[in-house]
Amino acid sequence: MAMRKKSVQFWTFWILFNAVLFVAGWIKQQNDFGLRLLNRLQLSVFTSRGAGLVLAVDSALLIVPMCRNTKDWMRNTFLGKIIPFDESIFFHKVCAWTILLFSLVHTNAHYVNFFNVETRLAALGIRTWQIHYTVFGGWTGHIMLMLMFFMYTSAAIQMRHQSFETFWFVHHLAFIWYLCIFFHGYGCFVKTVEGECRPYYSWAYCLFVATIYLGERIYREIRGNRQTKITNVVLHPGNALEIQWDKPSMKYLPGQYVFINIPEIAGAQWHPFTLTSCPDERYISVHCRLVGDWTKAAARCLGQLDEKRDWSQVKLRVDGPYCAPADRVFEFDHAILVGAGIGVTPFASILKSMYFKYQRGEKMRLKKADFFWVNRDKKAFEWFQAELANIENMLPSHMLNFHLYLTEKLDLNQIHNYCVNVGNDYDPITDLRTKMSFGRPNWEQSFAKIRDQALGLRTNSKEKLQVAVFFCGPAAIARALDEACNSLNSNSVEFSFYKEHF
Repeated sequence: MAMRKKSVQFWTFWILFNAVLFVAGWIKQQNDFGLRLLNRLQLSVFTSRGAGLVLAVDSALLIVPMCRNTKDWMRNTFLGKIIPFDESIFFHKVCAWTILLFSLVHTNAHYVNFFNVETRLAALGIRTWQIHYTVFGGWTGHIMLMLMFFMYTSAAIQMRHQSFETFWFVHHLAFIWYLCIFFHGYGCFVKTVEGECRPYYSWAYCLFVATIYLGERIYREIRGNRQTKITNVVLHPGNALEIQWDKPSMKYLPGQYVFINIPEIAGAQWHPFTLTSCPDERYISVHCRLVGDWTKAAARCLGQLDEKRDWSQVKLRVDGPYCAPADRVFEFDHAILVGAGIGVTPFASILKSMYFKYQRGEKMRLKKADFFWVNRDKKAFEWFQAELANIENMLPSHMLNFHLYLTEKLDLNQIHNYCVNVGNDYDPITDLRTKMSFGRPNWEQSFAKIRDQALGLRTNSKEKLQVAVFFCGPAAIARALDEACNSLNSNSVEFSFYKEHF
């Protein structure tokens, strides 16, 4: 199913779901005879209560995508066919923005309520400032708004890239935010003329999911502290750091990812990395580009930058593995693996696993893979060149094709050098038998060629060919890939598109 179709379906469901909640909260308030005194405030109180019910439910849903182990377990049940569990981060963001929208609606409606309580229900003798700052609902609401300001601004992509540590620590203010939710209705602003409270019990929804989340955090700490020993550290060309380790308790599939923590750098910070080793190898590994504070600190701590250090004494904690879209690659007839820059890492494990399965003579549904790697800088090919060369030599062409693209503009000397060596058996830039292509790929044209070749080789013309496109990289390329898949779908072949999310 194409991304666009899934997106339309999701947004239709999400808007209707929240609209139903809002209307239900509105009607419940409006038709409650016991609240007839408060309902004299009319639209403002109906609006605040409608938005309040949305916030009660969405605040609980906000935590669900963060329960990674529960999500992975559900993904492997029949629910995985219905719910897009691989889009958990996207869903978390959608919940967050929905909460922001209805928080503004809820807050402004309550500001009108508080003013009207003082002016239109003067007999109650309640002043606006009293509700704002002396009632649980008032002061917890203001604290939550303040916390949301810091959490939302620090979660901006620019902030995450500049200082992931700031984002990580500030985001944990959510614990205080949820604590405020538990006490938000304690002041009982909404009560009947007899004094009976009419809360939404939002704390109960959140408590149920929060209990699962806290259980997961404890389990992740236990699993992360199981015996792990670093066996090798390599700084590859292109500033790509490879960390290899041994962890007997860890079992994984190609394409999955883990969270890594080095207590010497920051005891509380866990960073996600795709596994680049495959289960058949004697070690487990990840590759990471030195582009942020933590990765540079890791390289320094492991003796790969300023000073040489004994990396064997550095403590490494690993939590995982966790499911990713690419771990289902062997469930399809044909796979197209597309990586942009460092986004190639999920496919290192898959390509190596293909080789080991081929060597063992293991029967696979996956008959062929086409591997696309797009880079802006020719140096970016260096760190994975040795791995690609081995894979290119090990797997026959009927199982694997490479498609390498360089989008960087070459100067005259580079063009001259390339032209002089263009007749050689190996590409002058990558030292691979596969020749480099320049510029951006025409995805539809490339996929159409792959489709035609695959259809020509299939043995059963009545069966629909299943081609899966797995991608890790920028959103702009993801949209282009999805459009190409959507345009090439037919009665004889189905392209499915999957994007990695971190």
